[in-house]
Amino acid sequence: MRRLLLLVACSAAMTGCTTVMGANIAQDRLLPANAVVEKLGPVYGSASAGHWLWAVWADKTLYEEAKQDALRQKNGDILLNAKITTTLTTYLSLYYRTEIAIIGTAGKLLTTPQQSPSPR
Repeated sequence: MRRLLLLVACSAAMTGCTTVMGANIAQDRLLPANAVVEKLGPVYGSASAGHWLWAVWADKTLYEEAKQDALRQKNGDILLNAKITTTLTTYLSLYYRTEIAIIGTAGKLLTTPQQSPSPR
């Protein structure tokens, strides 16, 4: 009987519920119209935080950690055509884990071409 209860308790402890939300962005910041961006290749980055009894917000800090994790792979400055996924997983309504994952293309912002002075 004890083994059965232990098996049930272990199975219950391993169960959880996951909720996933996603968003697509063309680029992670505004650039001047005449900016030159060199594409460096595909990247993936993630960051997560967990807490007992309540969920951790997917805030700007967690997003920045995931973004920097992705950009470090190719030494990039900007993310292009990125998909951001936020996942909240709860285990028995006791432990909550929030993860932000970013998949996209890293880019290097080159110097922007100088505009010629406007005629007077």
